[in-house]
Amino acid sequence: MIAVTTLEQVSVRCEPVGSWLLVGLVSLLLAAVLLALPPDRTRVSGGRRLTLVILRLLAFLALVACLLRPTIVASQKARQPATVIVLADASKSMTVADGPDGRTRWEEMRAALESARPSVRRLIAGGDFELAGWLFDGDLRPLDDVEAAAPLELGAWADAASTAETGIGAAVDDALRAAAGRTVAGMILLSDGAQQAYAPRDLPPQVAARRLGEVGVPLWTVTFGQQRGGGQGRDAAIVNLSVADTVYVKNTLEVAGRVRLEGLAGVDAQVRLFVENEAGELEPVAATRVRSMAESTEEPVRLEWTPDSLGERKVVLRVEPQDGEVVLANNELSTFVDVIDGGLRVLYLEGGLRVEQRFLRRVLAANPDLQLDFQWIDSSQRGAWPVDLSRLVAGDYDVFLIGDLDSAALRPEDLRTMLGKVGAGAGIGLLGGFHAFEAGGWAGSALGPLMPFEADPLARQPFDEPIRARLHLPGPVRMLPDPRFGGVSILRLARDGEDPRAVWESLPTLDGANDLGRLLPTAKPLAVTADGRPLLVAREYGAGRVLAFAADTTWRWVMQGAGDRHRRFWRQLVLWLAKRDESDADRLWLRLAQRRLAPGVPLEFDAGITSAEGALVPDLRIEASVIPPDGQRRPVRVLRQAESFSGAVTDCDEPGDWTLLIRGSRGGTAEVVERAKRFTVFRQDLELANPRSNPALMRQLAEATDGGVRMPEELAGVFDEIAERPPEFEVQEQWSYSPWDSWPMLMAVAACLCGEWFLRKRWGLV
Repeated sequence: MIAVTTLEQVSVRCEPVGSWLLVGLVSLLLAAVLLALPPDRTRVSGGRRLTLVILRLLAFLALVACLLRPTIVASQKARQPATVIVLADASKSMTVADGPDGRTRWEEMRAALESARPSVRRLIAGGDFELAGWLFDGDLRPLDDVEAAAPLELGAWADAASTAETGIGAAVDDALRAAAGRTVAGMILLSDGAQQAYAPRDLPPQVAARRLGEVGVPLWTVTFGQQRGGGQGRDAAIVNLSVADTVYVKNTLEVAGRVRLEGLAGVDAQVRLFVENEAGELEPVAATRVRSMAESTEEPVRLEWTPDSLGERKVVLRVEPQDGEVVLANNELSTFVDVIDGGLRVLYLEGGLRVEQRFLRRVLAANPDLQLDFQWIDSSQRGAWPVDLSRLVAGDYDVFLIGDLDSAALRPEDLRTMLGKVGAGAGIGLLGGFHAFEAGGWAGSALGPLMPFEADPLARQPFDEPIRARLHLPGPVRMLPDPRFGGVSILRLARDGEDPRAVWESLPTLDGANDLGRLLPTAKPLAVTADGRPLLVAREYGAGRVLAFAADTTWRWVMQGAGDRHRRFWRQLVLWLAKRDESDADRLWLRLAQRRLAPGVPLEFDAGITSAEGALVPDLRIEASVIPPDGQRRPVRVLRQAESFSGAVTDCDEPGDWTLLIRGSRGGTAEVVERAKRFTVFRQDLELANPRSNPALMRQLAEATDGGVRMPEELAGVFDEIAERPPEFEVQEQWSYSPWDSWPMLMAVAACLCGEWFLRKRWGLV
């Protein structure tokens, strides 16, 4: 950098010790002493006497200068050359060959710069300007070998040195910061305008351009490439994949996606679904064809697969490459699906959207091994009763739950289907409500044979009449296990060391219940009120189990701090109905927040060990680790959260398939159980997945400043325009020197005093 400096003025500034009066008095005193004690004229010659007087005078003047403390101040103006920043896009999208004669965007940019070379040399020849060249893609790299004779020698730039991103906004911001302290005459951005970057290099270019405008730096943009390049015009891509995280074995899994077709009007594109088999190999399981009638469109696709074995499976949706297609990185998307056994399927029919059903649905839906289907049958639409639920009740359900619903809401044939399923081994639970049990006429319906109470035709509750009090038990009602039959798993809410009955007595009371009437001899009251009225009644019907639960306000347990007891009660009730209560095995479970994520996005997960009754094992220890695609396992921190554990896998930067592994153990035992789940980190080629240039963005950036938009052949004119209006950057600088506060002044005073004393002694005056 050449700086031209012009000295403006020089001045002397004094800051006397104390005050000017004090300095004057001290100076007069010293002068009086010097005059009162002159050298003896009778003992030395006139020349020697003059020498001594001069030395004393110099010492006197030096001391006075120290008292005055003078400072020499000089001001100057420095004019520095202005900087012209050139930003050249070196990302992968610049390799797209959509220019004349099949040239790439990079070649077009080099040709434009080459034609502008004479203008560049004229710009820097006068010394008023200097160039700062930068290459950018995901990062910013300086052009270190800029020479005065060839400041933009592109042959020195590495054509292939590119990342898979383009951070235009970050590059503009970084280049401006690098020029801090210098005058920036302007910035020239050479790019296709395709901003494609991950965090933290994804600064919006508009933000960076506004900053340029705020500091008065003009930006000229030159766009290379076509909005739909000819070389990349034919492109088929999978842009979306939607699939459930789990599927039951033998059930159909629907895989939905979207296919983007570019430049393929009238062409059939085949889309295939691949699924990983037990040997870990991908095999095709379904296929379809999509046809675009326009040059650019997105078409939905839906494919199905029915698993026949358990386990974790990788699912890949792929569109086959087309003739002339260059970009293949976006032709597929993948994820993982867990194929599980039948689990528990529950059909819950409800006649009223009351508080109890909301809490119950939340509890059941939170169980990872339970699939809940809910159907609300609105009593205000009784004109459309009975509703047709043939497709629902024909499903492979393990448990049916019927809430506050009148028997007239369902068709007799659907009720007979449910009756047959219960007789074959399913379970059914009847829940309390104003139109439940005999208030809803259930003993006289097609489900009557499995009811645990006797029919009472006079107990029917009409919808348009007041609630009949005799059909209900007034609250508050305390629910307690029956001493004879209350030892079933449903009612085991006590933890280790707790008194089972004391736990029930500590639960909040219920707001009343249904009066179940006379029970059948085969029915067993599992839970009763404090005065022995039945609340929870069980019986068997064929190979299935039946429960009648007269209460409908267990949600009060949650509201008063007994949420864990509430969850355990309802889970154990469903397990008992499904005959899963006899299993005493603990189950280690792991839930991932997602199975596909972008690089850098943390993956959250939950884990725990649940007993057969649904309770969390109290003395549980969980350890977690993650295995990235490179196979280097690293630990993952987990924290206990109430009844489960949670954690997050961070630094998921490497694309590919990852494995999260958890190990669980109970205190005091050496038994360790493991569970693993895979997830994928995808990194589509951002640059080539959508290689269109974006001249609209480049125009927005230029218009945010005093610059402009130029065609590639007009690049030389930009340098000429800058040269015609050279900005002068002048800075006012001050230079100061304090002679009194320096070692030369000390040496001068000492030399005068010591020299005078030495001469006097030499000449015999002392």
